[in-house]
Amino acid sequence: MTEEVGRGTVLAGRYRVVDALPSDLDGVSVWHANDQILDRPVRVRILQSGAVAPALDAARRAALVTDARLVRVLDVGMHEGVGYVVSEQITGASLAQLVERGPLTPDQARAVVGEAAAALEVARRRGVHHLALRPSVVHVSADGRVLVSGLAIDAALLGTALTDPRATSRTDTVDLVRLLYTGLTGRWPTDRDHDRDTSVQPAPVLDGRPVPPAEIAAGVPNDLDTLCVVTLGPHEDGPHTPGELVHELEPWGEIRVGRAAEEPDEPAGAGGAVAAGAAAAAAAAAADRPAAPVRVARQSVRSAFDELPAGAPRPGTPPPAVPRRQGVLPATAAPAAAAPSAGPATYPPAVPASLPPVAPTPEPEPWDGGPAFTDDPFTFVEDEPETGRRFDPTALVLVIVGVVVLVGLVFAARALFAPPVDDREPGAGQETAAQEDPATQEPAPAAPEEPAAPDQAAGPAPVVASIRTFDPTDPAGERVENVELAVDGDPSTFWFSYTYNRPDFGGLKEGMGLELALAGQSTVSGVTLHVNGTGGNVEVRATTAEAPTEGELLASGTLSQDTVLTFAEPVQASTIVLYFTELPTNAAGQFRLEVTEITVS
Repeated sequence: MTEEVGRGTVLAGRYRVVDALPSDLDGVSVWHANDQILDRPVRVRILQSGAVAPALDAARRAALVTDARLVRVLDVGMHEGVGYVVSEQITGASLAQLVERGPLTPDQARAVVGEAAAALEVARRRGVHHLALRPSVVHVSADGRVLVSGLAIDAALLGTALTDPRATSRTDTVDLVRLLYTGLTGRWPTDRDHDRDTSVQPAPVLDGRPVPPAEIAAGVPNDLDTLCVVTLGPHEDGPHTPGELVHELEPWGEIRVGRAAEEPDEPAGAGGAVAAGAAAAAAAAAADRPAAPVRVARQSVRSAFDELPAGAPRPGTPPPAVPRRQGVLPATAAPAAAAPSAGPATYPPAVPASLPPVAPTPEPEPWDGGPAFTDDPFTFVEDEPETGRRFDPTALVLVIVGVVVLVGLVFAARALFAPPVDDREPGAGQETAAQEDPATQEPAPAAPEEPAAPDQAAGPAPVVASIRTFDPTDPAGERVENVELAVDGDPSTFWFSYTYNRPDFGGLKEGMGLELALAGQSTVSGVTLHVNGTGGNVEVRATTAEAPTEGELLASGTLSQDTVLTFAEPVQASTIVLYFTELPTNAAGQFRLEVTEITVS
């Protein structure tokens, strides 16, 4: 079909084809084009042969998934018997291009694959899967934005059959771990037939499985090495959905390895002259550039933290440390911190003895003018709460609130159990009894107290017997360890959730919560939460974690350091559910929940 569609062709009377781009799929050509109606550059894929109809249907389904990290499908159609898919233009280099000069640092590999996994988790929840992930479809722009192309379309072109949702989710998750392996080592662990066409050097194999990343490249953390070995091993171990992989990788920092996409390589025939001309043009352009490259002022998260005065609230991104938690994978020891040195440390990839020797190359200049991508651009610090570094008024406020509540309960109890006052005027018999001589009057027997009406009897004071977390997307719950710190009576300790890049849980789920199990059926009139942070939203219901949004909404509100949620009417309940639909922002500017204490009244 190249005779029908070429440079200058106008598809559907709208998209003018400009320049050809490389394609790694048979029967598919990729072009730069211009949308003549909206006057903007677009990317057009011409489906010349193969499963054209299934691919167009897959493109229509992919267009329904909206996420900034997925390449948007703008138009789908037929032009003179040829199928085409129009998408937004991709400006970033692919992962295959990024690892041409060597593997990424572990932190950058974690961040790139983590962003891609978060995007595919959004697609999975809409019932759309990729099923053809490879280094050439994951792109990183110069501003650090990750883009994943070919969602559902490439799998249809390759004839990959859809199976049950669990198997398709596992396929995408394993492919994401293979991309992590590529970022850590610069090698691609081949698995399926279409993997052989990738431009990335294949990974060495031992006993039918890829060699662990730590044996190929130096400086690979234990948790990432274990994640790759377990997931790519012979058993169905490791994460089974992209969302589970996000929990294994988070948190990650700023991405700095992005650069502009390179021009397509010229065909190898007229090759020598063309390559020499391109090299000469590149050398001339490099000679014209100033000695000191001009950098755009960009507010980095790490530099913003360094510039803030002590004690000032910090704007947020994910925290720098990987919190310990019980996950799908076995726990591993964190790598030892590197000793300080006079210059930035680089870790050249270790080449196994079975691989051909590679000639040493000079250290390249960094793509973004900052530290080279083989350097760790920032050091993660263990994110453990520090005690005693500043005065915390929480304990004093709790004491004052407790005294006020205690006094209020005393007055309420006295008013509730006081005998009723008889305001009627005394009758004749009463006047006669009052006029009798007190000395001769015999004391009248005390009247028996009438029992209180059943509806006036107060139930036992609510006491929290146990607490547990729950996550609608994970039966195991979120951060189940140390959750008892939220009800231990010590405001200096607290339980905290995972850290997300947005207050809506990064778009991964609708919410999460805490279930309070009371010591028996009790009368509950309110709940008080003490939180390190402000914002977000919480709902209170007398239900269970299995149905957190069912039952009457007793109270709701925005979180603060002292959040008092009082019910309109007291309720009888044995379990209370606190369901958080939006995360607050803590003092460091992070989107996560930190609960110091919960009391039920």
